[in-house]
Amino acid sequence: MKFSGDLRSRIGRTTLKNEFKKEEDLVGDKMIQGKLIRLRAVEKEDLKQLRDWRNEPEIKKFTREYIELSMQNQMQWLESLAKDKNTIMFAVETKKGKLIGCTGLTYIDWKNRGAEVSIYIGEKRYKGRGYGTDTLKTLMDYGFRELNMHMLFGEIFEYNKANIGLFEKCGFKRDGVLRQRLYRDDKYWNSIFYSILKGEWKTQKS
Repeated sequence: MKFSGDLRSRIGRTTLKNEFKKEEDLVGDKMIQGKLIRLRAVEKEDLKQLRDWRNEPEIKKFTREYIELSMQNQMQWLESLAKDKNTIMFAVETKKGKLIGCTGLTYIDWKNRGAEVSIYIGEKRYKGRGYGTDTLKTLMDYGFRELNMHMLFGEIFEYNKANIGLFEKCGFKRDGVLRQRLYRDDKYWNSIFYSILKGEWKTQKS
């Protein structure tokens, strides 16, 4: 059966709308449960704490950010999340409801089914205790199982040994290096790219 170009376009738009509606349903009031953490929508009340964490030197140096974030920046970011269909962000909280970090999928490519992972644990006493690992694994489950992503990837600066270990522990494979991508502390640093395919994720889950 052949369709006209206009009909194909309308069918394509309808398919994308259905995908976006599914994502909104999944990100809504239903929390995504891990073993130690749960993922929920980012709320206005979270913004001050998230800003403070992102401005901390020990977190900021692992991000692409190079300015001090303000509450206005944070409000604009939250508003953009409601409009940006290629970014899905979550607040990370403990089972008792304590906010400890932020994670999500960015640069989502709905046609080729790929997305970049964003993740950090800001609450210091929850670092090195398995919460980061559980957060990443829970996000991977969401990306592959619920959104039907084919590939997830991450960019990690070469001096971020903790995230390199985290991604490798969770089954990500090192794809390559972008040389001297980042300028920090009067020096250029390499970026390392990691990725995991849905088939690889399924294998490690079995």
